[in-house]
Amino acid sequence: MEEAHIYIYGDVGYWQSKDAQDWGEVTLSSVRDQYESQKNAESITLHIHSPGGYVTEGFAIHDYIRSLGKPVTAIIEGMCYSIATVIALAGDKRVMTSNSDFMIHNPWGMTGGDSNEVQKYADDLKKLEQKVADFYAAKTNITSERALELMKAETFMSPEDALKEGFITEIATVMKAVAYYKPKKKEQMSKEVLTKKEAESMLGKLGDRIKAFLDPKVKNKLIQDATGVELDFTALTDEQTPAVGDLASVDGVAAEGEYLLPSGETYVFAEGALTEIKTAEEDDPEQITDLKLQIKSLKKNLLNEKSNVKALKKENKSFKNVLGDLQKEIKSVKKSIGSDFKHDTKKKNLKPQEQGSRKLFKD
Repeated sequence: MEEAHIYIYGDVGYWQSKDAQDWGEVTLSSVRDQYESQKNAESITLHIHSPGGYVTEGFAIHDYIRSLGKPVTAIIEGMCYSIATVIALAGDKRVMTSNSDFMIHNPWGMTGGDSNEVQKYADDLKKLEQKVADFYAAKTNITSERALELMKAETFMSPEDALKEGFITEIATVMKAVAYYKPKKKEQMSKEVLTKKEAESMLGKLGDRIKAFLDPKVKNKLIQDATGVELDFTALTDEQTPAVGDLASVDGVAAEGEYLLPSGETYVFAEGALTEIKTAEEDDPEQITDLKLQIKSLKKNLLNEKSNVKALKKENKSFKNVLGDLQKEIKSVKKSIGSDFKHDTKKKNLKPQEQGSRKLFKD
């Protein structure tokens, strides 16, 4: 690992706990933990976006970073206020982005007690003011007196102001796209080596793009497969037909694998090159004949099943008629059944011969 990155994002706190970062605080412990995971790096990049915080903690972080003995680049990426400015000055090179702010002010705090305690606290604050002013003077282009003036006024500085006063060493500029780049030194050129095949491919694509630019009528050959994926044959015009050996890409990446076309053909690619064109499979005549015979047999079976169903319906209707006749006969029999038994509740204590005979059936 050539470079370690340490982030001073959030308030500079004092709570030396691993949970401090969860509350948006940066402490000496958190900075140390960040470095320990990258301690084999040859240099350190310090990213700063902080409103400041505890003075003693800020100085401790500054001293710790300097004690590592490695080149430090501090990058201010937003705000660098109060004691965060002291941490920024740990950088040998101090860079400020064009939209960042830099602010210094007098240290302040609160206390309570009698007049002696309050006065002692005020005296301590005065000493701390001088300490910070002297620190700024040692690191920048200003004197201690100038630093005290700026601190008392709670001064906000633009990147240009911070550069003028010596708080930073440079302003980060936005990279601009250019059509032609000429490196000043050979060492700045890319060390990446291309294979002959890659170089030829790049030159071929560059030639195609130049040709298309000079002649707007010339268009690349675009073919969609059965799923809608576009194969871009950059070296072919719209009128040409792809052949084995032609190069194609899919979404800017060399085509790879098989692509089934709506026509039934299959294009096979390897590293962007068309290696094989598989024709659409022709149907087997014997297989078609067998399928037709199977269909004919199924139709015949279907007709037979329909005839059987029709016969069953006819039988069912006949059965219903017989059942209806049987129900009528049963009903007629029920009507013919009766009784001449008479039961007179008014006559009591009759002799058997005086009682009416009980005849269940008339006939």
